[in-house]
Amino acid sequence: MKSLFKIFTIFTPKQLRYCIFIVFCMVIGAMLEAVGIGAILPLISIMGQPDFLPMHPLIAHYASLAGITTHINFIIVCAAALGVVYVLKNAYIAWETKLQIDFSMKNQIYYSKQLLAEYFAKPYMYHLNHNSATLLRNMNSSGAIVFSSILVPTLTLFTEVITAVTIWLMLVIVDSFTAIVVAGIMGGMVYVIMKFFRKKISHAGIIQNKYSTEYIKWVNQGLGAIKETKILHKEAFFLTEFDKSYARYGEANRKFMFLNQVPRLIIETIVVIALLVLIIVKSLLGYEPMEIVPLLGVLALAAFRLMPSANRIVNLSNGIKFQMPLFDELYDEFIKIKKRKINNVQILMDNDIKKMNFENEIRVEHLQFKYPEGKSNVLKDVSFVIPKGKFVGIIGHTGAGKTTFVDILLGLLEPTGGRILVDGADIFSNIRGWQMNLAYVPQSIYLIDGTIKENIALGISAQDIDTKHIDRVLKMAELYEFVQALPDGMDTMVGERGVKLSGGQRQRIGIARALFTSPTVLILDEATSALDNDTERHITDTVLRLKGEITIIAIAHRISTLKNCDFKIKFMNQNVKIFNDEDVI
Repeated sequence: MKSLFKIFTIFTPKQLRYCIFIVFCMVIGAMLEAVGIGAILPLISIMGQPDFLPMHPLIAHYASLAGITTHINFIIVCAAALGVVYVLKNAYIAWETKLQIDFSMKNQIYYSKQLLAEYFAKPYMYHLNHNSATLLRNMNSSGAIVFSSILVPTLTLFTEVITAVTIWLMLVIVDSFTAIVVAGIMGGMVYVIMKFFRKKISHAGIIQNKYSTEYIKWVNQGLGAIKETKILHKEAFFLTEFDKSYARYGEANRKFMFLNQVPRLIIETIVVIALLVLIIVKSLLGYEPMEIVPLLGVLALAAFRLMPSANRIVNLSNGIKFQMPLFDELYDEFIKIKKRKINNVQILMDNDIKKMNFENEIRVEHLQFKYPEGKSNVLKDVSFVIPKGKFVGIIGHTGAGKTTFVDILLGLLEPTGGRILVDGADIFSNIRGWQMNLAYVPQSIYLIDGTIKENIALGISAQDIDTKHIDRVLKMAELYEFVQALPDGMDTMVGERGVKLSGGQRQRIGIARALFTSPTVLILDEATSALDNDTERHITDTVLRLKGEITIIAIAHRISTLKNCDFKIKFMNQNVKIFNDEDVI
């Protein structure tokens, strides 16, 4: 029972008040359900009493005022009135159901958006330590599961319980002995079934939650490297690993679906047998068949409503239990979202960020860094100065700390010691403001499945893109003639991850993207490694023309790429050494 109420702890007081309103509406709906069933008994009784009107003069008087004088006409009018009651009842139930669904979907959309915002706001280290398949699963499934598969079923479960109790109270009025028997059978039966299946369903839910991440991971890895997958003939490997994970996922779902169907058969069998036993017992106690028929009719209708209700109570409870592992995994994230909503705090809002001034120098002072799981420092007591407008080369063997330093300079990693100052200010005192100065070109360029201009002006709506500026940066990146020769020009689609372009063309788009932002600091991380010598020379010449206007920091293994830089910084033995052009490296 505790897990059923846990879903409500992620809501704000305002949302909880709305939930209470929904529950109140559900109580009214439950009463209408009971009235709908209870109204059948008087109609059945009237049908069995041809002298009903003569025996009830007051009712006969008011009926005559409406022109109803015969028993048949009175039955027809009562049946029509009961039909109207059922139409109004079901219209109300439909409205109440819409309230539940609207509330669920509104929050599903909001919490899913906030969860994605939370992931975007997480530090870079978080993403290094979490598989993207897990985050994809959370984004694809969590909103639907938490609100459509837990919240709505929980509210529906409350509805079913309230309805069942209300119908039972109606039975108490009709026949208290029978009502007690019904409560004992139904209540005991539901409790035993839920108790028996609970552990099995919880275990299946844990397995399903685990392998829903696993199979997504293998799909991502197999299709994400489709070129290598096909060249190395590894299709069978990824298919096999996917099959193993998806089979476990499917097995957990199969087990749940089977366990969820069995209670219906058990409930139906017990209820039908109970009704037959009731007929036998009443007959043995001396009741005439005609005396049993009205009660049996109401009980049959009650059973007709209570059997599905009992079945849904069990199924809903099982379904909630099955989906709880993912909710439990994300519970802390949802509580954070709740607190932000209560305090009206927004994340990822860049409107008020003030760009950090950069007029003189970048000063690295005693910089240290060690990864949380690392045994030793990657960087230890690194110090140097980069004057504004200089072209600086970063060199060193693999693992020497070049990329780690760049990640710190980009604000992706926080140093474990020392600091980086820009004109005397620590960059981490206003890291978003510092990042407004930067443009970064990695070794591997990620392209969205959009047009060339959308990839260059990443994050700007297509209708707001300055195409003249696009032309300028295309020329600077040696892409202008290539794009002009395309039938759709800069509106050419590049395909997912830029599959329709060569490696060099993707790299040049990355450089054009960096130049589009008009940065004051340009960081190149092996940015020309995929280019041929001529293109690399042309782009290097373009970069050199920027020298003096912007600060350029380039990581490169080719010394020729850095031959015109002002000085080089070699990372080695957790420290650095500065080389001028005349020094031998």
